[in-house]
Amino acid sequence: MRTHRLIAYVLIAALAVGVPILLARSSARPAPRRVEWPVMGTVAGLTFRGEDAVAQDAVRESVQRTYARLEGLLSAWDPDSELCRLARAGETNAFDRASPETRPCYQAALDLAAASGNAFNPRVGARLRELGFSHGQHFCDFDLGAIAKGFAVDAACRALPQNIPFAGLLVDLGGNLRAVRGTWRTGVRNPFGDGYAAVVTLAEGESVATSGNYERFVERDGVRYSHILDGRTGEPVTGIAGVTVVTPPALGATLADGLSTTLFVLGPKEGARFLREHAEAYGAAQALWIPDSPANPEILATPELAARLTDAAFPVRAVR
Repeated sequence: MRTHRLIAYVLIAALAVGVPILLARSSARPAPRRVEWPVMGTVAGLTFRGEDAVAQDAVRESVQRTYARLEGLLSAWDPDSELCRLARAGETNAFDRASPETRPCYQAALDLAAASGNAFNPRVGARLRELGFSHGQHFCDFDLGAIAKGFAVDAACRALPQNIPFAGLLVDLGGNLRAVRGTWRTGVRNPFGDGYAAVVTLAEGESVATSGNYERFVERDGVRYSHILDGRTGEPVTGIAGVTVVTPPALGATLADGLSTTLFVLGPKEGARFLREHAEAYGAAQALWIPDSPANPEILATPELAARLTDAAFPVRAVR
C-alpha cells in the first residue's frame, strides 16, 4: 500500500509541477535523450545531446547521489532531517550550525526573506499545515520548499564529472532547470490550458524556474487556494497564475527557484521594483508574470525577458 501511495504521489507531482516544455530545434538533429526518476516529492530529469551511454550513466549516478543526499538533509517531511533538527532548536542562530554543504541554502532563503520584507518567508510550515497542504506529514515550521530544489540543481551541477562528452546537457528537478552544456529552447507552461504561453532560449549556464497556482492547491467551498503564501500575511496569493524567472550562471538555479516564489508573491509592479532596488544581488534575473485572468490572458515581463520571448500565445507587455 505504501508503494502504491508513493507511485500515485509521483504521478501527481509530475503532472503538477511547472515544467517548461522542451522544444526540438529541428527534425534533422537527433532527438535528445531524457531520463527521469522520483525524488524530493517531484520528478528529476536529465536531458542529453550525445550518445555516450557510459558517460550518461556516470552523470545520472552523480546527480542521483546529490539529490538523495540533500533530500535527507533538507526535507521538512522527515522529522530526522537536518532541517527539522535545527528548526526544533528554536534558536535565532540555529542554522549557523548547518552542515557546510547546506548552509548556503539556508543563507539564500534568509537573505531573500530579509530583502523582500518576508514576502518570501521560509517560516510558513505551520501555516501550510493549517491550510491543509501538508496532509499531516509536514514536520517542520521552517520550510525550504521554495528554494531547496534549485539549490539541489546547483549542487548537482557542481558535482558533475569533469569533461562530460555531450553537446548538450540539461539538469532538471521539478521544473528547476539549468543548461549545463549547450542552448535549450523551453516553453513556459500555459496556466490556462494545454501547450505553452511563450518560448525562451536558455544560453549555456542559465537557469529557469516557474511557480504557478496550478502546481499545488486546496479547494474550499468551491474556491481554489494556491500553496504559495504571502509570507507577510500567511495567506495564499491570488491574482497571479504563473511566474517564470531566468537567471545567469552567477545567480544559478537556487535564486531562480527562490525568486520565482518571491516575485509570485510581489506581483509584476512590486516585483519589478524589487529587482531594481536589489540590483546588486538579484538584478541580473529576468522575469515574467502571467496574471490569473484567463478571459484576457497576457504576459508581463521585465524588458530583457520580454525581448527574448518568441512564439507567445498571449500579448506581451514590458513591465518596469
